[in-house]
Amino acid sequence: MITVRARSIATAALLLVATLAGMAACSREQQDWRAAESADTLESYGQFIERHPDSELVKEAHARVSQLGEDLDWKEAEKTDTAEAYLQFLAKHPTGKWAQEARIHAQNFALVATTQGQSTAAGAAPAGASPASSPAPVIATRAGPAVGPVLTSTTAPGVYGIQLGAFTSEDRANAEWRVLQERFAEQLQGLAPQVVSAETTSGRVFRLQALAGDESRARLICEQLQQRSQGCVPVVPH
Repeated sequence: MITVRARSIATAALLLVATLAGMAACSREQQDWRAAESADTLESYGQFIERHPDSELVKEAHARVSQLGEDLDWKEAEKTDTAEAYLQFLAKHPTGKWAQEARIHAQNFALVATTQGQSTAAGAAPAGASPASSPAPVIATRAGPAVGPVLTSTTAPGVYGIQLGAFTSEDRANAEWRVLQERFAEQLQGLAPQVVSAETTSGRVFRLQALAGDESRARLICEQLQQRSQGCVPVVPH
């Protein structure tokens, strides 16, 4: 009788020890997770994953590591601020949080590159050649994720326009127009802005355009803006 009772006590003690050990492990895991969240760094989440590889929180830790890595890459791309930097970012994070913003920046660099190419081509044109006879500008594609075509037809048939940039929202496009109006009051005088939305592989972009009238005026305005380092391309009508 005494032996059975002793065994019961021993079993209960073992269960208690196991329970306390489990509680301690759980408590330690939660403490480490709170510490990782508080630090919110690649290193802190990496340490948590290493210490608790079987934790249910490991999946969340990996997701946060991925996002923090993308954020660091985005900051580097913004700091470098070149078309190549944004294209490299897109190659690494094609569907990430900052992918759409990167495509917008890449589009605007392509816009500037196209205007510079037009200026070079115009300078090399034979004497007497008419600018109006030049082919409509086309954005050249580069290796990496597609940034989409920049040129979009205006809503008014037969009326040429100019395009000044691409943005992630209509509000940002309109805000840019107000800034450009102050900087280039003479060139943009009398022009009415329009924001043209377009679908890309990662979502909608908003292209800032303005109706300019005939082709010669559209090209003249763009040439004047290009001389002051503002991206601009004529937008051909249907």
